Amino acid sequence: MAIVAALVTMGGEARPLATRITTMAASLVSQLRRAMTAPETGTVHRTQVLLGAAQGRGAEPITVDIWHLAIDAHAPDGASRTPALLLYTPGSGKARTDNAATAAALARLGYVVIALDDIERMPGSAAAGVTPLLFDFTSEAAYHTTLVHADEKVHRQALRLVEVLDRLMALQRTPDRPAWLDDLPLDRVGAFGWSLGGSTSAEASVLDPRIAAVANLDGWLFGQAAIGAVRAPYLLLLSDFPFPSDADLDDPVAARRYEARLTRRDLTEEQRLVQRPGSLGMRLAGAVHENLSDLALGIGFWRSWTRVDPVRTKALIDACLAAFFDHHLRGTPPAGCLLRDYRAGGDQRFNTIAWPDPGAARAPM
Repeated sequence: MAIVAALVTMGGEARPLATRITTMAASLVSQLRRAMTAPETGTVHRTQVLLGAAQGRGAEPITVDIWHLAIDAHAPDGASRTPALLLYTPGSGKARTDNAATAAALARLGYVVIALDDIERMPGSAAAGVTPLLFDFTSEAAYHTTLVHADEKVHRQALRLVEVLDRLMALQRTPDRPAWLDDLPLDRVGAFGWSLGGSTSAEASVLDPRIAAVANLDGWLFGQAAIGAVRAPYLLLLSDFPFPSDADLDDPVAARRYEARLTRRDLTEEQRLVQRPGSLGMRLAGAVHENLSDLALGIGFWRSWTRVDPVRTKALIDACLAAFFDHHLRGTPPAGCLLRDYRAGGDQRFNTIAWPDPGAARAPM
């Protein structure tokens, strides 16, 4: 009865009740099948500490989680056998395992996925001057302070991501390197992240040309990535949020006004990025922000299951990431979401979505 009441009273939901009930039923069936499916075998998930130099910059250890195929396992039939590395950054303040299901899915396809925590979680973060990033849009001053702090945090995290790549290269040169690191190309890798981690991945590609392809899972851009510096092929996967109108940019409520301006600024640059050859933007029909992580699979987000099946949406995201990185890191022909005739239940290509002309009311930087 509580679930039915919630379905009826869920605020902001414009879809008919029957549609929400049908979507919830499909979500529950998918979740049940997922729970009853035996765990996938053939992949390894481990935690490892990457040591830095004995002194100087980057001396502190960095703990990462690693997903890769077991040494005696093989990628599925039809999957590329070319090894490739993907670096993952989580959402702001989140742990490196916030997209573990996606990391494991990519590892089953032969990728090595290495994830590190948000910088706020690193040991000694407070002593290093790292403070939690707060998105405060309650005034013009607070908005600009938020932009400055976000720029600083994203840049700092991007430097740390590059440092992980440097440490992997150093480890690969040692005689006792782990077997999964043998023959793994480190001069051409991919980076992806959820929320602020997506911006971190984009910023890291600006700092280091070894990062040859970037995927942003529903994150605002900050740092140099927000002002036209990204050159790498770029995949943007968006949740189904309303794009701000021109009127929203002058909303009388400051919090709504400045969030709309940041979103407009971001979408303006995102639109430019995804229109370049080899890049793509998709808005996932019905998806909420947490669908781009593992969080929406959890019972705590059951209300979102009336909007979209989280298991199906996760599978679409994983497949699109694989198609994008396969093409740019492994040289396979475009497939899946990269094809112009791709259709997946209402998902839209970003550059075909009708929204206000970004030149008509550009948000302040």
